[in-house]
Amino acid sequence: MLLVSTGIFAGFIAGLFGIGGGVVVVPALYYIYTLAEVDESIRMHLAVGTSLANIVPISIISAINHHRRGSVNLDFLKFISLSLLIGVIFGSIAVSFLEGSSLILIYSIILFFVALQFFFWKDEWRFADKFPNNLKGHGYGSTIGFLSVIIGVGGGSISIPILKLYNFDIHRAIGTAAGIGTIIAVPGTIGFIIAGIQNNVSLPLTYGYVSLVGLILITPMTIIGAPLGVRFAHYLSKGKLSFIFGLFILFMSIRFFIEWASLTS
Repeated sequence: MLLVSTGIFAGFIAGLFGIGGGVVVVPALYYIYTLAEVDESIRMHLAVGTSLANIVPISIISAINHHRRGSVNLDFLKFISLSLLIGVIFGSIAVSFLEGSSLILIYSIILFFVALQFFFWKDEWRFADKFPNNLKGHGYGSTIGFLSVIIGVGGGSISIPILKLYNFDIHRAIGTAAGIGTIIAVPGTIGFIIAGIQNNVSLPLTYGYVSLVGLILITPMTIIGAPLGVRFAHYLSKGKLSFIFGLFILFMSIRFFIEWASLTS
């Protein structure tokens, strides 16, 4: 039941905010793996890898729905796809060498900064009127890909603020972020599978760092939730909802920091 409800909520959040749902799925899976007494050294890796695999169908469905509404910048995706892929590759390699506690700390820190944007973001903030189509732009892409794959998110929580700083309106930023999620999640999932195999992870119904049980139970529910989130994204004033969701992310950040402290003390 927890996995099912997690899937619906993750899909809804993915469609609503343009983020891959990883900020919901990773904590839920980590909690479940803790209850199942999975080895703490691979617990976080499994949560992140399974989250990325789950993001694949969510991001595809969200991107298609947003594209039908004219909210996906395909030219931008063509430009940034290579740098995203480079970031994902290096992120997947880094995961192979990161201990579980280190991954938890990184997740906590990034989640903290993600939460801050829900509290303090001002729509009038701008770097420029157009996203840089040069080395700087590719630097953004590589950074988004690298950080996203390490913490198991679709990139929206990192890419949407950047897109808005370069004059993307909110609906186009959310729709384009769904496309970014697809570009990140597919190779990211493959990377986590390979990393798990190389590290000799051998658990029932688990392929590398991807749990087939978690994937099968969560993914169908995210597919149901994603279109609902997209619908609400175009009709709902998200001010209060953003604040509440920001509190949730902040709580998760603090919770994982405490978890890291307990593992390293």
